Amino acid sequence: MKFRNVVKIGVGLSVLLFCLGVAFYSFVSLTDAEKGKDVNMFALIPDDCNGVLDTDNIGYYTSEFPRTSYAVDLDTLHHSELINNILTDITKYTSVNTHGLSNQIRRIMISFHNSASPKDVVAYFKVSNTGTGFVLDILRQKYGPDIYPKTEDYRGRKIEIFPLGKTANFLSVLSGEGYIVVSYHKKLIERVIDAIKDGTSLSNDDVFKKYQEKKSANYLTFYGRTASLPLLSENHSHIWSEFELHLNSDVLYLSGSMYEPDSCSQGMSYRLENIPAISEDSILVVSGREKVDSCVSKVLSEPRNSIFDQCVSNLSREASYIMVADMDKVAENIKLYSSYVPGFICENIELFRPFIISSQITEVNGKFSHIYVFTYKE
Repeated sequence: MKFRNVVKIGVGLSVLLFCLGVAFYSFVSLTDAEKGKDVNMFALIPDDCNGVLDTDNIGYYTSEFPRTSYAVDLDTLHHSELINNILTDITKYTSVNTHGLSNQIRRIMISFHNSASPKDVVAYFKVSNTGTGFVLDILRQKYGPDIYPKTEDYRGRKIEIFPLGKTANFLSVLSGEGYIVVSYHKKLIERVIDAIKDGTSLSNDDVFKKYQEKKSANYLTFYGRTASLPLLSENHSHIWSEFELHLNSDVLYLSGSMYEPDSCSQGMSYRLENIPAISEDSILVVSGREKVDSCVSKVLSEPRNSIFDQCVSNLSREASYIMVADMDKVAENIKLYSSYVPGFICENIELFRPFIISSQITEVNGKFSHIYVFTYKE
């Protein structure tokens, strides 16, 4: 998957993400959800997607992100077209506001599909009211009062298609009890309907559905069909990784776990223990718990005068693998280091140059958790 658009959309929402989290709702059937029970949003998402972005409070990130010292460096990317048309105006519907539209939107998810096109995404809204009124409201504010949808039927479901003013674009919308789904492509909305009708959604994915856990409030997580470390995957297509975003003034970090079939765990464990070591100027890679313990302990015992050494000292001595690297050095030889860094970082390497990356993977009972910390250098 090309993760370039994940970065664009993440920053378009005033967060980095992943460029590269989720409140888990029990996997009830969509039939039950449509009868009035809580909507399982994963039951709407086709299981052949390449990634999912999920947040319960986009307003929190749009308010927190501009306060960080690295906001200027990360705000140079262009917004996705879908974000420009819908999501940049969405915050007034997510919290109390002067229009009396408080809490209409309770959760936003975006799924990414096969193409690198910024239009090849689907946005899902968990809403407190039925209908597409807020979508029409946003579009009329942007494109004028004369916007009216036409409707088409697909497998017994109604798809509303809105013209976007004088542009050549259209927005396809599917609504149900407690949710609204939008995309530029009607075919992607049809795939959502297929997932609902045929049971081919992420809620039925054998790997994905096993490992969901409750998230605290104000989360934003990206789920990618990838290993958190490319060296571990061996091109397996059934591996998922989650990356939950956390922010403070000088550091952003991504944490989560990998989800893999049981048949992959032993091979991943072996590869993790045998990653070649690297110790060069501003780049450090260490694999194996004893070696990691020795390395971090050595740095802790010495004066730590550089940001790089501080980054090493902050990693866990119990990790199975660590990497600390000045991203300028990585960018100078990206082909060499591409196996050590997630693909979305390599494909957007210029975005990460202002940071030192610190990563660790820890294996416990065959389960792999990871943390990626980006420390701002200036």
